[in-house]
Amino acid sequence: MSTHLKLVGESYGKHLLFTLKLSSHLLLLSIVSIIHGLVPWIFSSQVSHGLKNIISTLELRTKIKE
Repeated sequence: MSTHLKLVGESYGKHLLFTLKLSSHLLLLSIVSIIHGLVPWIFSSQVSHGLKNIISTLELRTKIKE
């Protein structure tokens, strides 16, 4: 097991699942951001709210692992 996996306290599979979910969410937010750039009156707060949720999730994971 790698040092990183030991540090975060996860198995390879659990870590992979988390990173796939995170990557999917970021990809979706990227697409929404592009659409918002083209049509500014839609999706006016979805990207910032989504990023705040991701940040709080990562901060919570860090606190739990400490």
